[in-house]
Amino acid sequence: MIKRNQWLQGMWAAAVFSLALAIFAGPVSAADKQELVEGPYVVVDVDSGAVLYHHDAVRPWYPASTTKLMTAYVTFRAMQAGTIVKKSPVIISENALAEPPSKMGFPVGTVLTIDNALKIIMVKSANDVSVAIAESVAGSEDQFISRMNAEARRLGMVQTRYANPHGLPDPKQVTSARDLAVLSSALLKDFPEYRHYLQIPSIKVGKRILRNYNPLVDRYRGATGLKTGFICASGFNLAASAKRNGREIIAVVLGAYSSVERAEKAVKLLDKGFRSRKTTALPSINLQSIRSGSKHQTAFNMRPLVCGRQKVAAARLRFKSEVGGKLMVAEGKKLRPSNLGRRRPTDPILVSLGGTIGETAGKTKIFLGTLPRPRPADAPEVAVARKTVDVEAPALTTAFVSAEGSGPVANAFDAAIRDVSAIPVPRPRPEGR
Repeated sequence: MIKRNQWLQGMWAAAVFSLALAIFAGPVSAADKQELVEGPYVVVDVDSGAVLYHHDAVRPWYPASTTKLMTAYVTFRAMQAGTIVKKSPVIISENALAEPPSKMGFPVGTVLTIDNALKIIMVKSANDVSVAIAESVAGSEDQFISRMNAEARRLGMVQTRYANPHGLPDPKQVTSARDLAVLSSALLKDFPEYRHYLQIPSIKVGKRILRNYNPLVDRYRGATGLKTGFICASGFNLAASAKRNGREIIAVVLGAYSSVERAEKAVKLLDKGFRSRKTTALPSINLQSIRSGSKHQTAFNMRPLVCGRQKVAAARLRFKSEVGGKLMVAEGKKLRPSNLGRRRPTDPILVSLGGTIGETAGKTKIFLGTLPRPRPADAPEVAVARKTVDVEAPALTTAFVSAEGSGPVANAFDAAIRDVSAIPVPRPRPEGR
């Protein structure tokens, strides 16, 4: 009887202790109770459009910075049409500078070329530069977003809606693995002359070298590039492409739990794609007919599993320094070789300010000071409010419609141009958008 009473007292004490822990820890939200999910993916043969492998390919998902693929697409269309050229100016406005990191943090009035701005957003994924491009290409950010959505409709991206040109959190901004494969294929096929923007391993700005968040570009044999993306709600996204023996494959991976998982899953899917024999011109499943994941009507929020208390083990994987040229992955205290290959030695591409059409020597140098730090991986997940800031400079881009390297320059642009060298640049985020 005494033992029974002691057992009951022990159980009561344990229950009280558990209740106290629950009270002090706070309520468990419904989001924290979400089960692990396998993120959507799709593998596509570019030439035939054959879908080789897929999972939840049309399930709505948050795009994060894969949004910048459409930003690049709209800009490439304008370049191809001749309304802008590589040396057309991009001016950092108050509206652009106000964007949260990841960003470059250039002061208002800083001028760079379309060419260098594209290199920055595809490697560094800078949100402020993305907005500056939008304003310069379309006259305003809102008009550029309208173009993004018009292009998405024209390409048949039926799950995709854009609300900004960078991919920062917005509940209205969604896509799918299938739609990103459609966009990636269009980028590769419609603009062969601009493919180099999609596959830059690193850029050099001032004295700093910024590496591409996509490690496949210089570690996967035959890689032809494209883009990563990350916000807490989306998890780690990647659209990757590669070409071998005259055959090009795209793999889109959404909702990975870490940058390591994202990259290594893409490698496995690309390898599997190259081994596949499904290359016919009329495949049984293509990007138009695929329906996997159609039962899902809303985008899944991965924040609790990637940035919250339920962060899973896969979210803690990380790349470590190379051993004998081989990239290693840390799983707790254990190290294992990565599925990625050895890095091919490449020189960073120099990116500088100024250099626009009609620029003259001897412009005033400005001191930039300390630039904002990159956005941390666990930044609060909030929608970015739309801003209405009057910006005069983008409206003047119509003055630059002549051939590259020549043509008149509006006085307002000429006055805004700055020749800046050796600028300080923030260190990249640990894992980027």
